[in-house]
Amino acid sequence: MNRTELACMSLLASAFVLAALLLVRIEDRFTPPAHAGEVITRDSFTLLTARTEADEESLFIIDNTSQRMLIYRTDIARKRIDLAHPPINLADLFNLAGGPGGPGGGR
Repeated sequence: MNRTELACMSLLASAFVLAALLLVRIEDRFTPPAHAGEVITRDSFTLLTARTEADEESLFIIDNTSQRMLIYRTDIARKRIDLAHPPINLADLFNLAGGPGGPGGGR
């Protein structure tokens, strides 16, 4: 391999590296950010709001003592907050997802 071929291969390799870095940087722009300012933790409860549909925000309440989560949906037209789902047992949910001690094992 002569010097010209070596220079071409080096330039080609650096172009691939720069293209990969550009793609990773562009992907970060399309990933929605998480805002920790929307989370409130007091005593044994954690409360947070999140957009669940285009014009809808839901309230998530986690009872850290019983490890249960409640999800409430806002109904602006009726000026109400309704329970969107029965209480979720987080211990069971994480075991199903393969957390430590679950079917998938730990990381």
